[in-house]
Amino acid sequence: MARLEEARYPAGVPCWVELTEPEGVLAPSFFGEVLGWRFEDRAPDGAPGPYSVASLPDQDGDVAGFGSLLAETVDSPVWTTYVRVDSADETAELVVSAGGTVLQGPKEVEGIAKVAVCTDSAGARFGLWEPKGMGGAHLVNAPGTWNFSNLVTSDPETAAEFYGTVFGWRTRSVQFGGDSEDATMLQLPGYGDFLEERAPGTRDRHAESGAPPGFTDAIGWLSVVPYEALADTVPQWSVEFSVSDAESVLSRAAQLGGTVVTPLADLGGMRYGAFQDPRGAAVAVNEFHHPPA
Repeated sequence: MARLEEARYPAGVPCWVELTEPEGVLAPSFFGEVLGWRFEDRAPDGAPGPYSVASLPDQDGDVAGFGSLLAETVDSPVWTTYVRVDSADETAELVVSAGGTVLQGPKEVEGIAKVAVCTDSAGARFGLWEPKGMGGAHLVNAPGTWNFSNLVTSDPETAAEFYGTVFGWRTRSVQFGGDSEDATMLQLPGYGDFLEERAPGTRDRHAESGAPPGFTDAIGWLSVVPYEALADTVPQWSVEFSVSDAESVLSRAAQLGGTVVTPLADLGGMRYGAFQDPRGAAVAVNEFHHPPA
């Protein structure tokens, strides 16, 4: 069973997200009310502080974490996206040789994973996850669950080189049509084959939904921020959750004291927006729909 759990994601694919808050404080209730989550105290033995895991009320399976599996100190709430790796130690060495930094770890958390928190060569924060019993998120790509993590940077060429070295990723420019600008997918070659083996027909379903060519290999998106905007936006990995009604989610977030930072917009085959919780932790949400016939 443990081996099946650990094989949930292949190496090189983001597998888990968690929100870490300053001083080990956990404030998951806001996201619970906005995204419909319930929470379970799941701090492993030897954990540096409290740790909660979010799930959906009507389904079994982990969605996201709240807290930190490492003894981290952060100045403001921050979401961390972990990438599945075969060896946290060896990948941490690759991070350093490619110009990045290892902030914490690698450290084994018994029954969970061997983890590390790093930054890329531009300072964007991400994690390494070598499964030791927990393979990552159980529920994804459905309303109320994690959908994508996206890299925000001002230097896409350097980012492509860094992540290509560390995880074997490639970039691919796609056009959604209309007046929309080109977008850049982050792809792991062969990931589509993995998905097709686990769920035959995945490529066909993506094509029928209007996804661009190569989407089945996608593990995230690359967003380019102009240099003049970096005063307000540092290089970072943002997290994105799928929802059934993006408009009501943004409205609920504002009612509960959050701030809508990206108003709802139609992008290709989805509606997209973003908000911050009252403490400043930001997430994006998307509502997918089929393009008109």
